Amino acid sequence: MLDTQRDTPADYSDALYRVYFEVGEWQQIALGAISAFLLERSRDHPAFHFDPASVQRVDHGYALDLPMQLIPEVVRALAERNVAVYQVVRRGRV
Repeated sequence: MLDTQRDTPADYSDALYRVYFEVGEWQQIALGAISAFLLERSRDHPAFHFDPASVQRVDHGYALDLPMQLIPEVVRALAERNVAVYQVVRRGRV
């Protein structure tokens, strides 16, 4: 049977995806926004564990592993800190 919700925005599972956020970074404001939001979120939801050291700095942004439903929330956290988000790329499951 085909799982029509897997790998879609309807995926509410705990599956993690590698996600790249291309951002306008200045004085590590974007990194701080991502880390602060995900640390708070991991305290609220024991099924999701976040280690700030897991955020990988890549050209023009950051890559990290996230559940599908947290992707737009990270974008919102970046926008709240006035960080420009130029691109979000969801890669495969990890």
